[in-house]
Amino acid sequence: MTIYPYFDPSSGCWLFDDEQAGLKAEPFVLGMSEMLTRLVTHLAIEQATRGFCLQFSAHPIPHDVELQWVRAENPRDPMAGHWYHGLVAGREMEGWLCPALYRYFETAPRRIFVKASPLPPDVDPFWKISPDDPRAYRYVEPKPPTSAT
Repeated sequence: MTIYPYFDPSSGCWLFDDEQAGLKAEPFVLGMSEMLTRLVTHLAIEQATRGFCLQFSAHPIPHDVELQWVRAENPRDPMAGHWYHGLVAGREMEGWLCPALYRYFETAPRRIFVKASPLPPDVDPFWKISPDDPRAYRYVEPKPPTSAT
């Protein structure tokens, strides 16, 4: 499966649109944005903030990162988010995947193989639809970074 994340400086998060899954500006939060930043920096993907190609699968594929399932956010809720752990460019990292995960997998996979590459020249990462359009769904809202006081 393939999505095309892009960076939103106002929230400090990586987001993605996927018309087929009905997702508009779905953010990567709770450690996942940090993983993506580290990955695209390590791979030196030029202009990644404007969009890059992210392939993922529960089955082994050529990959940059292998994420291992750690725990469910709420074990009693079959539609809860899940925490994953992986070695990203030499650093152990952990992050949360929201219930948008179920738009791609029937159940939370025990392993997710991830490959990042530059955005193909013929791909526009933005779904040209208003976030208020009823066809567009978002599971979580990106939160602007808080400033230290």
